[in-house]
Amino acid sequence: MAIECGVITGILIAFSITFFKTKHKEWAFATLPLTLVPFTEFVMVVLFVDVFEMSVSIYWGVFALMAAVAISCAWIGFVSNLLKSRRTRLTYIGISNAFNVFLAAILIYNILDVVKEYGATVHN
Repeated sequence: MAIECGVITGILIAFSITFFKTKHKEWAFATLPLTLVPFTEFVMVVLFVDVFEMSVSIYWGVFALMAAVAISCAWIGFVSNLLKSRRTRLTYIGISNAFNVFLAAILIYNILDVVKEYGATVHN
């Protein structure tokens, strides 16, 4: 799932750059918190496991994703103040947090599935 998360992160960053270029800076900033959860998974697997050949336990894998969700939630709340309408703000908060929670749930399920197959670490 790390490559997929890298692609998701790249697409969201491309959206943010597009918003900046079209002078919609509030939406550019609003897109950035959505990159945190997939970026965390990408860095955890590609950098730590593949590059540094570290073993990541299930606890640290789940903790990293949950911390990313919590930080992203706070970031979403902060960035939502840039949006003009209250209705837009509430919709943005709801959909963004749902995206982060569902993505983290899928990634945690994947971690637990790997553990069930291979043992007590996420990746060896």
